[in-house]
Amino acid sequence: MTEPTTFAVPQDLPDGIGDTPLRPVRVPVGDRSVRIWLKLESENRFGSIKARTAEALLSSLEATGALRPGMRVVESTSGNLGVALAGLCAERGYACTLVVEPTTPRNSVERMAAFGADVVTVREVPGGRTLGARLQAVREILAADPDAVWTDQYACPANPGVHEWQTAAELVKGAPGGRFDAVAVAVSTGGTLAGIARYFRDNLPETRIVAVDAVGSSALGGAPAERPFKLMGFGSGQVSGFIEPDHWDHVVRVRDTAAAAACSLVLRRTGISLGGSSGAAVLAAVVRARLDPSLREIACVCPDSGEKYPQLSGGTAKAAPPDPDEEIRAALTLLNHVHPEPKADR
Repeated sequence: MTEPTTFAVPQDLPDGIGDTPLRPVRVPVGDRSVRIWLKLESENRFGSIKARTAEALLSSLEATGALRPGMRVVESTSGNLGVALAGLCAERGYACTLVVEPTTPRNSVERMAAFGADVVTVREVPGGRTLGARLQAVREILAADPDAVWTDQYACPANPGVHEWQTAAELVKGAPGGRFDAVAVAVSTGGTLAGIARYFRDNLPETRIVAVDAVGSSALGGAPAERPFKLMGFGSGQVSGFIEPDHWDHVVRVRDTAAAAACSLVLRRTGISLGGSSGAAVLAAVVRARLDPSLREIACVCPDSGEKYPQLSGGTAKAAPPDPDEEIRAALTLLNHVHPEPKADR
């Protein structure tokens, strides 16, 4: 296994990574209209926020000399990071091996392979522990190949780093009046939440940080559990190594079915396609808006769009039983009235 590397901020980013749009939508909450700003990361190259992460991970390894021409990049991925790594490795001339699981979206696996990556699929492990199997496969690949290097999205400082100095700064640049009342961020490795929280704590500490985790996830602590409707890229089978207790003001836990229902409502009412973690963040924003009347301008980091996820098509979410969480049910009712912001208000 490679030694931890020091994070070096890339000086030049490839065209098409970053500067993603903020799209405002409105949700009526009581006697006020809450404006939710969707940071649409699907507009990055390779279709997700993980383009930022992949570029930062590779550049960090290159800057320290740990990654050199002729070497192989190895990573465990639920989909989006693998696609971005495969594409960037093809451009930079590195071999690439990506470890996935059976529930990784088929569309994502096919795109990894199309970029020339070798894709290894591990078996599903009961009890929400398949991530452990993926990481064990990574360790075995590293042990067998002296020219293989792990980008290690779970521990490399470049992961939260890029979201601190790039993603968070973009949020503030596009904020109404230079600030948001709150920012909602879904967690997986926790890098996005950690980086954004650090930026806001240092620069706009009055902004509330809402951490959004999946029910059955261990990302923010707790035991992993089975998630039959699991949305990839949302939650994790292990505790995040990046997130500190002061990185959030509120935690909202969302079931996968509720996140999918939120995606369906947003798509139907606004025409905007959101991936599962994006829907969870929007739903959590509405939950917090109901509980805190001071929240009127809320940003939601939306890591990707929904087209690649089979759970977000075919009406599966509509057939799910009502969510047992009263706050989630109430937020979904409000989200049924989400609408694009009238142009005159922009």
